[in-house]
Amino acid sequence: MIRAILLIALVPAVVYGNVGRACTGGRPLSTNVNILGCTAAPCDLVRGQDVIAYIDFTTDRAVTTMRTVPTATALGITAPYPLPAEFADTCAWLEGSSCPLSANEDVTYRLTIPVLPIYPLVSLSIEIDIVDENDQSVTCFVVDAQVVSAN
Repeated sequence: MIRAILLIALVPAVVYGNVGRACTGGRPLSTNVNILGCTAAPCDLVRGQDVIAYIDFTTDRAVTTMRTVPTATALGITAPYPLPAEFADTCAWLEGSSCPLSANEDVTYRLTIPVLPIYPLVSLSIEIDIVDENDQSVTCFVVDAQVVSAN
């Protein structure tokens, strides 16, 4: 019986793992970052597929609007990792909540990142900074990843 309870308790930890790490500059770290299909970094980003991540964070102030600003670093080069407009609107993808947000509100955000078939097979770090209407960071995390082919 105890083995069954322990197994049930550990299965979510095996399927999903917090793969995010802190951004530089003292920006607020997300409480938890779960990328579907990834239990430990580096996470595989499969060409031609979307990456789905669930980000939990707590606001430290009232927020009216938010947008997601990804940046990728590969081979020593850092560049914007543009999201389609519909995915960059963070407020549109909150689960069980909506903007505006109150201070100290716990939030879950479903992030979708398209991985285009033309992306090179490369290891990279992706920084996800969620900023408010004043371009101030609400939460930020970095995940190590690698672009892989679908086969």
